[in-house]
Amino acid sequence: MDRNANDDINKPLLLAHESSNEGGEFYDANSSIRTNSAYFSTLSSPPQQQQSQPATNTTETTTAATSYYGRVSRLSTGMLFPSTRGIVDTLPHPTKPCLLFADHDPLATVAHICLLEKEVYSCSVCSAGALLPMNPKLFTVVHVCEPLAKHEDAGTRILKKINKHSTMKLPVLLNEGNIFQEGDSSESGWSSSLSCLLPEYIDAVIGKKNLLRPEDAVGLYNMKLFIQKHSQLPSLFHQLLTHPSPTHRIQLSTQLLNLLKLINADLQTFEGPYLCGTQFTLADIYLFPIIERIVVVLSTYRSFWIPPSLTYLINWYDTVADRPSVRVATSDRTLESQNTYCYERIHRNEYLIEVYECYARHEEVLFQELNDERGSPGVNVYRQVVEEDMRDRRICERRSCQNCVIS
Repeated sequence: MDRNANDDINKPLLLAHESSNEGGEFYDANSSIRTNSAYFSTLSSPPQQQQSQPATNTTETTTAATSYYGRVSRLSTGMLFPSTRGIVDTLPHPTKPCLLFADHDPLATVAHICLLEKEVYSCSVCSAGALLPMNPKLFTVVHVCEPLAKHEDAGTRILKKINKHSTMKLPVLLNEGNIFQEGDSSESGWSSSLSCLLPEYIDAVIGKKNLLRPEDAVGLYNMKLFIQKHSQLPSLFHQLLTHPSPTHRIQLSTQLLNLLKLINADLQTFEGPYLCGTQFTLADIYLFPIIERIVVVLSTYRSFWIPPSLTYLINWYDTVADRPSVRVATSDRTLESQNTYCYERIHRNEYLIEVYECYARHEEVLFQELNDERGSPGVNVYRQVVEEDMRDRRICERRSCQNCVIS
């Protein structure tokens, strides 16, 4: 065997300068070109940014717009060296928008529906209703299981690499080298009021522009007004599910019912199945994931149901649920989902009930501790502990055990 060939095989993929430190200069060991962080920034930019400028413009520089959360390098997303695919974590596609999300999170569902609406519009077959956009071509997704963060699935590792200096909160969108996050990472996500950042960016930039908002100024005003009027819906859902006081939960039930009555009245303002009339807009997308959880989760854990008298709200819910984009976003779990999250149920409704069980029982801390210790994809260690506890309690009751108190 040729000795030189053997030396080439043993060469490392990356080498660092002796003087380099974190974030410093490093280069491809098989190339004479040394790269630094500025070079990666160039690689992250759109292709037109990489073209050399005419000699007459040598004093001018063109800088790509940068989001508040910064830009990603092709190294952090596994796209720098094609030969490393399958060895390191990579995004599904080097140029398409990528949504890093959890498929049971309501904020992620909002962003996912927006992207799927763009997919349906761009696909004439889908828009005709023949097929659902199960394998979108306009964008990609990466599942991330936050409860298993210490065990680091591929999505978690990518999330950590793209922004090492802060904890990012899902959902996160990567587009044209920029990082976009739904709100401040210090916020509690689904327990806060409705957020507009990612959906509005998606609607303005990806696919058919401004597809999910009225074209006229009056219609746009109405849409934003509806979003503002209904902005407390996620917070009321969260409080009713998690508050330990039964007395206070009765008050929260009344507040939530009054807000649902307001939404039912708003749906009568304009002729059409949606809030703004005949057009499906961001105002509808913002509401649907929380209404879905009210229907599925609160009815299970808090005996709260939407009254049959709210006919406009019920008809709206059925109409939105039947849209191709929503049917995909709320479908039963995919194989990728089953291999990522620490839950066991497959059917959508059963899945949501399983996800929110620890919140309803006020045991979020226990849930996280168990997953930190021995969690794994496809296994709900918290549910196992709950079932063991319930079995032990039933045994104690049958034996009239005096060592424990059945509450």
